[in-house]
Amino acid sequence: MEPIVWDKVPEEVIYEILLRLPVKSLLGCTAVCKSWSCMIKSPTFIHTHLINRLIESNHRNNDGVQLLLHNPELEHYSLYREDDDPRASSSTLREYTDLDNPYEVYAKRTRNHTWGSEFVGACNGLVCLAGDDIDLTTLVWNPSIRKFVVLPKSGVTFCHGYDYREARCAFGYDRRANDYKVLRRVSCIQGRKFISCQYEIWSLAKGSWKTLNTGNDRHHHERDIQQRVFDASHPPAFVNGALHWVQANMSTRNISIASFDMSDEVFGKITIPPEAGTQKCFGSDPHCVVSRYRESLAFFESSEERRESVGCGWLLHMTMWVMKEYGVAKSWDKLFTICLEGSISRLVGCRKSGDEVVLKLIVDNVQYWSVNPKTKQVQNLQIKGSRCYSVMDAFTESLVLLDQPNVFTY
Repeated sequence: MEPIVWDKVPEEVIYEILLRLPVKSLLGCTAVCKSWSCMIKSPTFIHTHLINRLIESNHRNNDGVQLLLHNPELEHYSLYREDDDPRASSSTLREYTDLDNPYEVYAKRTRNHTWGSEFVGACNGLVCLAGDDIDLTTLVWNPSIRKFVVLPKSGVTFCHGYDYREARCAFGYDRRANDYKVLRRVSCIQGRKFISCQYEIWSLAKGSWKTLNTGNDRHHHERDIQQRVFDASHPPAFVNGALHWVQANMSTRNISIASFDMSDEVFGKITIPPEAGTQKCFGSDPHCVVSRYRESLAFFESSEERRESVGCGWLLHMTMWVMKEYGVAKSWDKLFTICLEGSISRLVGCRKSGDEVVLKLIVDNVQYWSVNPKTKQVQNLQIKGSRCYSVMDAFTESLVLLDQPNVFTY
């Protein structure tokens, strides 16, 4: 069989072949010749390759690549795959690869050590990391191609007379403009009161921050509203082109779901499930959070019950609802209520394989449990080489950032 002479192969055929290759192979192909490099680095190819990967991922039963965030104190990130062994008595995640921390690369090259490493969110192969202060470096990172972009300094003007300021970020995708954006809330706090709260948004396409004019619409930034999940413990859920997080009005004791449309750049509000007992969300440990489940918005409510008869003395109750039709309050559907021995449960994320929900539970030590909403089956989740992970998010390899100027490569 004669070897293929690639310069005689039609360009459209080469294009279709390259589209089917994984990211690592494509990076190698950029060194084959200039025409291949230009093709692979073109915005059209990058976007089409991503769409193909997402479609392929959605049709696989066990794609299983997950992004997990290690304990922030150790600033460690890993990608895991799921073991597909029907004989296993418990689910298992085996380590796929450890990821270099991009902040360490940035610090070595710039000698800039003003960074924080909170996980903000993951979308289409990109990961956003930030700190809780506006002076800390925020970046958007593609670990598959080992590139990241550092966001510029904020354009927010601060008021006077505050004790400290707090910055919280969220990350998502503007499908209409094919653009990636970071929403940031900057709060000036005096004592326990918010004395000002401003929002700004950064666009990858524009490379700059824009202050949002919130006008008279106060439901998302009132001083007595505590936005409990706009942080690393419970990153906002990106569903249906919008970010979502739980907000609690400490004056009226009402719970609602705030939203932000990434294309129209407007805030909104979604009603929580009518059965949800909102009074449970104001304790020290019980809480309400939202997450993405498949392609739908999910709402979780948990509470603890003191029970001397059980080993650790505590029972955890957790209920999950899914919004079947986005934005329609009547479409909330309760999937399960479970009761587990333990306390201080935290929703880690939703696994792609099996559509299972992962909980982090404190019994005598840290344990992870996987709940199947369909069968109500609860299994202990083994994470090989496990450290103390707090966030799990689905991750799809992509070429996004490959065509971007002013990126750091390592």
